[in-house]
Amino acid sequence: MDIVIRDGLCFVDGRFVRANVGVKGGRIAYVGKDDLKGEIVIDASEKIVIPGIFNAHTHLAMTLFRGYAEDLPLKEWLEEKIWKVEGLLEPRDVYWGSLLGILEMLKTGTTAFSDLYIHMDEVAKAVNESGIRGVLSYGMADRGDELKAKREIEIGLRFIKRWNGKKIKTIFGPHAPYTCTPDFLKRVKEIANEMGKHVHIHISETRWEVEYVKSKYGKTPVRLLDDIGFLDDKTVVAHAIWIDDEEMRILKDRGVSVVHCPISNLKLASGIARVKDMHDLGINVCLGTDGASSNNTYNMFEEMKMTSLLQKVITSRADALKAGDVLKMATENGYRAYGLRGGRIEEGYLADIVLIDRKRENYTPIYNPLHSIVYASYGCEVTHVIVDGEIVVDDGIVITLDEDRIIDRVEGLKKKFLI
Repeated sequence: MDIVIRDGLCFVDGRFVRANVGVKGGRIAYVGKDDLKGEIVIDASEKIVIPGIFNAHTHLAMTLFRGYAEDLPLKEWLEEKIWKVEGLLEPRDVYWGSLLGILEMLKTGTTAFSDLYIHMDEVAKAVNESGIRGVLSYGMADRGDELKAKREIEIGLRFIKRWNGKKIKTIFGPHAPYTCTPDFLKRVKEIANEMGKHVHIHISETRWEVEYVKSKYGKTPVRLLDDIGFLDDKTVVAHAIWIDDEEMRILKDRGVSVVHCPISNLKLASGIARVKDMHDLGINVCLGTDGASSNNTYNMFEEMKMTSLLQKVITSRADALKAGDVLKMATENGYRAYGLRGGRIEEGYLADIVLIDRKRENYTPIYNPLHSIVYASYGCEVTHVIVDGEIVVDDGIVITLDEDRIIDRVEGLKKKFLI
């Protein structure tokens, strides 16, 4: 074996068991009680071992605007603040902002993420340098301009063809139905289908968006996308807050995956998605942080806890979403949404694995490791992160990145955005 995780308390098939895990060639090759030999052996006797966490919706380089535009609803946040400073972004800024986001994600157990943004070549470079797994898309918006539509598709295609590889999966990322025309969205989906690619898009994040799309096209965003043939099992939608029962059924019937971003949705006062109803209906719900400028962290442990708590409150049921439900949303469901065989401690799955220190004051006493992880984690409990069979975090240190250099560079960039 390349790596052996010995005697860990491992999350296997929905429960925690003592096991040894063998990793070979980027895959999990063995899970069980047999004594294994490996080039690298990690003593996990005091560790909790979980599948890699998937952050299914980010705008990674928005670390650069963490704390910049606060206490604003989405529309004003975008139009008065964020879109203006994004106009100042240069490619190298996105590179450093992405490295900072990756650093934070790796240290808190995220092994893979989906990113939709601009200057995506720089994001891809950061992914390759860091060792994390990335599903990447260029954020396209035609805004009714035919020439711009053509350029956006050209940029998206060029990016997809250049960077698709071992740890990077490239997909299409049209921004939203209020920034992209139906003709543009239909064309993007047609090209994606021809290439066998997934598509990621924002949808029904705010009441304003829904009303705007209805006033312009005579139907809600979900119904609009369904009518143009956009929705299928290779479509991943972020948010889906303001949808009705019929729209929810459309998403289920088409096999669409939904990314829930609870903290960003709360911070921007966008609303609370009906995640329990989606879960009960059988929709593949996964979790994301959204961008750091509207969150303000990339800590997926916070998203897990918040997801469960919010559904308890809005349904008045303490068992609305249990700890096991949200852990699956944060791991296996994210990988599934983007067509990756990961997010489980199981033979044949991608060797994306997280080890957590169980001897922590916030976990003590441990009655059930599952509850400790979902309801009592800060993220700093992560000791080791393995991505594609390679150790990228060792004893809490990201060994692929220079942490101090990244922090200093990003801190130095902020003066250009003070407008």
